[in-house]
Order: sequence, then structure tokens, then C-alpha cells
Amino acid sequence: MTRQWRKGPPPEIGWWPASVDRDPFSIRWWDGNFWSFPCWPEYTKEVAAARATIRSGASSAIEWTARWWL
Repeated sequence: MTRQWRKGPPPEIGWWPASVDRDPFSIRWWDGNFWSFPCWPEYTKEVAAARATIRSGASSAIEWTARWWL
């Protein structure tokens, strides 16, 4: 499947496939203003929740794509 990667904010707050190197399995929390540190599907929900609270310093370089789990 060909993915369309986009810059800028996604259409809503939540988890999105988002990456600086277009890794479709790297997911990040978008809080409406900032991206979080990346997470991967094998992370526990506790680790993912903790990482979702840490703002990424690379927000301007992050691209996002459609959610593959929907």
C-alpha cells in the first residue's frame, strides 16, 4: 500500500503514524500543538502513555500518514 505522508498538523488529536523517517509503525500522540516521542506497537500501554506526555524536539520534521489500524 502506498502511503501519503503529510507535514503539518493532523485533522484531530490522538495517536497517528508519525515519523521523521516515514516509519509507518512509529506512532506518536498529537495533542493539538505538539508531537510526542515515538512509540511502536510492541510497547506496553504504560510505556506508550508515559512517552505520550513527552514532547518531541523534532516536531517540525515529523510527517504523519493515515492510521493503519482503522
